[in-house]
Amino acid sequence: GVVVGVAIGPAVQVVVRDAQGNTVTSATTSVTLAIASGTGTTGAVLGGTVTQAAVAGVATFANLTVDKAGTGYTLTATATSLTSATSTAFNVTPGAATKLAVAVQPSAVVAGAAIAPAVQVVVQDALGNTVTSATTSITVAITSATGTTGAVLGGTVTRAAVAGVATFADLTVDRAGSGYTLTAAASGLTGATSSAFTVSAAAGVPATVAIQAGDGQTGLVGYELNVRPAVRVTDAGNAPGAGVSVTFAVASGGG
Repeated sequence: GVVVGVAIGPAVQVVVRDAQGNTVTSATTSVTLAIASGTGTTGAVLGGTVTQAAVAGVATFANLTVDKAGTGYTLTATATSLTSATSTAFNVTPGAATKLAVAVQPSAVVAGAAIAPAVQVVVQDALGNTVTSATTSITVAITSATGTTGAVLGGTVTRAAVAGVATFADLTVDRAGSGYTLTAAASGLTGATSSAFTVSAAAGVPATVAIQAGDGQTGLVGYELNVRPAVRVTDAGNAPGAGVSVTFAVASGGG
């Protein structure tokens, strides 16, 4: 068993042998190790000094590391003019949890509707491997100064990770706007911020018009009012509306 980024111990040793399997103690052959093709996790890199000269027929690799967690890794040893050798299989487990990452980003959504697909946040080690043993409690929130001021993130905003992954299946945003991002936080871990997304007003729901200024004042016939009447138009997401025609009319009183 090997931990991501930690030197494999005890050190891997490769011996130079004759046809009958005896160690050739006079050999100073240069031996190279590599992750065997098709084993472990795609894209994994074998770190450390991967080429060593044999000493008394034995090449010792004291600082080998693997950067991606996975199962079924094997190593292949090669040297010029010699038949290669393959190690037994071994697994690589993630390192200690150090940070969060947003694995499934929030997508455009209608105000009040659940964000789909569900946002997912993963617990990772320093090299970006998911720490599958993590049950960390993770909280998401609307990133400060993004989206529409006063917007509220609804749903269950704190979830415990399962196998290192926290899934937020019922998140909603109550106000339309653009440029929203979500921030994920957990105790002792570096947080993460999602990509930007847009929240649109719900279709088919009328906008609201409310008097914002000029209500209740007294004026003179034929003269402008001291405080000019104004209204606030908001869409279904309680964000400022646009392109709406507003008409004033006498609702009560004489004339």
